[in-house]
Amino acid sequence: MDMDTITLEHIIHNPEAQAYLKQADDNFAAIGYKEHGMRHAQLTANIAGNVLRFLDHVPRDVELARIAGYLHDIGNAISQRDHAQNGAIMALTILERMQMPYPDIFPIISAIGSHEDKNVDSPSAIAAAVVLADKTDVHHTRVRPNGLKPMDMHARVNYACQRAFLRVTKESRIVSLELTIDTGICPVMDYFEIFLARMNYCRRASKKLNCTFELYINKDKFI
Repeated sequence: MDMDTITLEHIIHNPEAQAYLKQADDNFAAIGYKEHGMRHAQLTANIAGNVLRFLDHVPRDVELARIAGYLHDIGNAISQRDHAQNGAIMALTILERMQMPYPDIFPIISAIGSHEDKNVDSPSAIAAAVVLADKTDVHHTRVRPNGLKPMDMHARVNYACQRAFLRVTKESRIVSLELTIDTGICPVMDYFEIFLARMNYCRRASKKLNCTFELYINKDKFI
């Protein structure tokens, strides 16, 4: 493999990465927690790459953001606790075996290792893009069927979200999360109670990209 051209497609076809992602999602499925598997990995990869692409970052950084987004939750194969740091070490091993150059490896593992540090600024544009992609994935399809057991508030908020779209406007330097929430399932204030810390984290990540973060729920601006 040409070590200078490792892309997301190579990672997607890497058996070790796939095994970790499957186990991570299986672990969450066992406790009835929302989806953290291939769907979330692919979506995070796509959005992280698009954030940088729409802001005219160089193509290689766009690709590194996509790879970091895809691998960011593999640490959940071990445990939810410290999964960001565990995932960074696991990604390091995978990428070293694939002979990726270290100047490409370091921003990837830094983004993975820091994506849960809500009280710390993102260390790079790549890391900021991964935060925005990960923390804005709120959608009813992530909620697993749970039999007759009532949904907790976190699951109910996700289940109420019918549409989530992260819009990046280069000219005004605005990153906006646009949500459509079924208020018959959960009131808008429940979203803020659950996700306020996430939205503040998105504001910090947007600031790293020299952008302003905005939040719209059912077309009304809240942030």
